[in-house]
Amino acid sequence: MINSLPTLSSVDTPPSMQEIAFQTIKQAIMRKELLPGTIYSEQNVAKEMGMSKTPVHQALLDLENKGFVTLLPRKGFKVNVLSAKNISNMFELRRVLERAVILKITPRLSAEAIQDLENIIEEIKQTLDPVDFQKHDRKFHRYLASLSDNTYFINALNTVWDLSDWIGASILRKRGGYDQAANEHIAVYEFLTAGNAEKAAAAMERHLISTESRFLKGLENNGT
Repeated sequence: MINSLPTLSSVDTPPSMQEIAFQTIKQAIMRKELLPGTIYSEQNVAKEMGMSKTPVHQALLDLENKGFVTLLPRKGFKVNVLSAKNISNMFELRRVLERAVILKITPRLSAEAIQDLENIIEEIKQTLDPVDFQKHDRKFHRYLASLSDNTYFINALNTVWDLSDWIGASILRKRGGYDQAANEHIAVYEFLTAGNAEKAAAAMERHLISTESRFLKGLENNGT
């Protein structure tokens, strides 16, 4: 009998061409290299990326499902305009889902999970760069969702988190933007580790309401 090699399980699977295309186009939209309301050719974008049209088209389908673009038959695709209503609807869903996550995971947090959360909070405290802060912010929220062991929560939140990323970095660049957000994460963490599910959920709701307010103000100021 041939035994499996234990080292193989630790090898990371490289991203597919579709995943690379998804992240590349998403980042181009977030950096405003692809402009809202503008129509682009799939073929030209694929050529610029040095890819065939198939993985680019599949990536655009995913981006359309997440609200970033609209596919236009025989024309290409249009980058959507992120409106105040989009943002409000997104955060309404986030509040419901992330509150449910907190209520589910708080009573069963393990010592290992608490240590992991403490490590993430330390990363958040020490971050001075808005892009890095956004990465650690997302890590915090994703880790909490992963503890729910509910793929429906995780998949639904992945969609709204992608949209949150769209304008998050530009908002956090404003002075004090991520100091306030860091303190909000710390409050959630402290109630979680104290085992107080209701207060942790309420702290998460306050954080999301505050973030929504910053996003809406940023939209007004930046014309995103």
